[in-house]
Amino acid sequence: MPTSASRVLLAGLMAVAPASAQQFRTAEPYPGNRPDIVRCESSKGRAVSCKADTRGGARLVRQLSRSPCVEGETWGVREGEVWVRGGCRADFGLGDTKVVAPGPQFLKCEANNTVSRRHCPALTIGGVQLIRQLSKSQCIQHSTWGYDRNSVWVSQGCRAEFQIGEGRAAEEKLGPQQVRCESDRGRERRCEVGVWQGARMTKQLSKSPCVQNHSWGWDQRGVWVSRGCRAEFTVW
Repeated sequence: MPTSASRVLLAGLMAVAPASAQQFRTAEPYPGNRPDIVRCESSKGRAVSCKADTRGGARLVRQLSRSPCVEGETWGVREGEVWVRGGCRADFGLGDTKVVAPGPQFLKCEANNTVSRRHCPALTIGGVQLIRQLSKSQCIQHSTWGYDRNSVWVSQGCRAEFQIGEGRAAEEKLGPQQVRCESDRGRERRCEVGVWQGARMTKQLSKSPCVQNHSWGWDQRGVWVSRGCRAEFTVW
């Protein structure tokens, strides 16, 4: 039978266990007391949970941190709360809200010196702009960096910081962009750029014919060329 001292020790351990197992803390309410937006911030990479009415779901509407906020990795939703970790700091819209606070998001993406690409998850519908090169290796769009619908990619030692969009609503489509794509020595090449609706050739640069679905084409990941086709394209 346990002694009185052991019973006291056991009671103390039971009282401490829930606190030590607790990984989340409750953050302050969103400034302005807006019921449809909650601000949740991970300080020094710590995991934080923010009480919220998540019955109608939640989505990121404004990233405040340079550390990326990636759903399922550095932020997510549970019953009655939004959680963040890994330095993600952001405002989240609750329910069916379409409100998006203005302001860009920032993402650091780094590749080693191999040819293979590294993809950094990001919602790129608002466009992507390189704002700071961190590597000695050149970061050249469509050559050593680019983006598709769901990520920014880098390769060949390019390390940089990127600005993602301008805080636009997800329903707003990106305007037309110009991209130059060239097939070297007849080899197929893919120029990765966000394509949401389609692409068309605006200027052929090669003597080799550029024929859609034969020597050039497009999909959600970008424009591709082959058989010596070199041309300028408009994508939207």
